[in-house]
Amino acid sequence: MEYPSNVILLLLQLLLQRQQTLAHHDKSLDLTQLLREPIIDKEVLAQFQNHKLVKMYSPELCNLHLRALRGLVTDLFTYGIPGAEGLDAQETNVITLANYYYNKRLAELTLTQLPELRQEIKSLLPE
Repeated sequence: MEYPSNVILLLLQLLLQRQQTLAHHDKSLDLTQLLREPIIDKEVLAQFQNHKLVKMYSPELCNLHLRALRGLVTDLFTYGIPGAEGLDAQETNVITLANYYYNKRLAELTLTQLPELRQEIKSLLPE
């Protein structure tokens, strides 16, 4: 997966919201099943394409087609959570993937971006 973790996390958050909405409106749908095999429709695509974060960090995804978005989500599920080989495929779902990318994003912020910002601020301040 070559996209920034914040973009992937956004996609997973949009998917989770959409699955919850679908399950709420159609009682015949099972949320647990939807989380393992999410329905990816034009609404998710439109929200994802038009989000400021996607425009800023991965503008190439703004012209994504529905088929390509479905492929991206399939790749996320196929790739799974690195280092969690013992995790059963049944346990991998939108929430477990979102938790992984959330933790990855937190690590990026605390270990890389915040120290860089601190250093940049120090260099701008007069001594």
